[in-house]
Amino acid sequence: MPSVVDTAITHHKEYFPQSSDVSVFVSPGRINIIGEHIDYNGGTVFPIAIDKHIYICASRNNDGIMRFASYQQHEQGEIAISNIHLPNIRDVAKHKWWVYPLGACALSDIHFESGFDISFYSTLPVGAGMSSSAAITVGTLYALCALHGKKMKNIDVALQAQQVEWNFAGVQCGVMDQMAIINGRKNNGLLLNTKTMEFQYIPIDASAIRFVLVNSGVKHNLRESGYNERRSECQGALTLLQKAGFAINCLCDCTIDELATIKDILPITEYKRVFHVISENHRVHEFAQEIQKYNLAKAGRLLYQSHHSLSNYFEVSIPLIDAMVEWVSEIDGVYGSRLMGGGFGGCTVTMIALYAVEHFKKTIAERFEKKEGRTPDIYECTIDDGVHQLV
Repeated sequence: MPSVVDTAITHHKEYFPQSSDVSVFVSPGRINIIGEHIDYNGGTVFPIAIDKHIYICASRNNDGIMRFASYQQHEQGEIAISNIHLPNIRDVAKHKWWVYPLGACALSDIHFESGFDISFYSTLPVGAGMSSSAAITVGTLYALCALHGKKMKNIDVALQAQQVEWNFAGVQCGVMDQMAIINGRKNNGLLLNTKTMEFQYIPIDASAIRFVLVNSGVKHNLRESGYNERRSECQGALTLLQKAGFAINCLCDCTIDELATIKDILPITEYKRVFHVISENHRVHEFAQEIQKYNLAKAGRLLYQSHHSLSNYFEVSIPLIDAMVEWVSEIDGVYGSRLMGGGFGGCTVTMIALYAVEHFKKTIAERFEKKEGRTPDIYECTIDDGVHQLV
């Protein structure tokens, strides 16, 4: 049986028969264990890179054209390198999957002397909250830099990839996804301060626990969901607190002890958003401490608390996700579970003892099918390295 890399190269040559000297890069997806909706509020988050990937094949062409192909998307796009930096370039691939590699090319600050044929082969589910768009963008930027001998700091790659999301895809995301994908390390979580961009690796015992995602089947599109609305509410709350005399630059500069005072200042909706942000930031640090102490039960309870806050204070959950978290709490070997990602659908992430994974998958599938009449997609994840070159 051919390897995934061999398969990716085979498809690349089917799209671009003239290609030779194919370089292959692998870009992981990411899941955020805890610290949701605080990466754009100056908080600390705890993502991991996972063993679900996008394989990026690239080869030069003599046509002066950037061509993009995806096995999963069944759609190709292209742009002349002479047009890469035109002012309206972002409209060329609007609402198409290849807006991400196009944006990476446009913002890469690379002077292209030749065209490239770039193809994508994915084992990373789309729309399940594993950050497929960031994996494409970071991976493309990394590949372009490597192929042109350009040295970039990891943080600069991450920030440039974030600008692609902002300026080309129209999603005002934080930078957590990009930082996790570029800096991921096998069997380590990334305790990332999104305000300073400093991070530390936190070892996670892969022989003891797994993180399993269960897809609700409710697809979320961050442009159409309330993601940008929540971000706007947080910005509005920050402005009100600053006007009230809080010497803060972001919401996560506030402490748990200040919540009582904040409640008297903000309208109820803004207070609920701030309550989640501040309490979630506190939970992230607690989680990192408990994981390092091997207090898995305590760490798991923090995941349940995170979900309660996301559902009741940040209000980004849906009834099905709430039910899924309740179901798994009754299964042996489960430490904790919560909604993962932007919300309004997507996956739950559950921390499980390794011995209980198969029983968990069987039990949750049966419960889900009984309630919804369909079988959920379930993804067992291990913690992997960040983006790198394979060939």
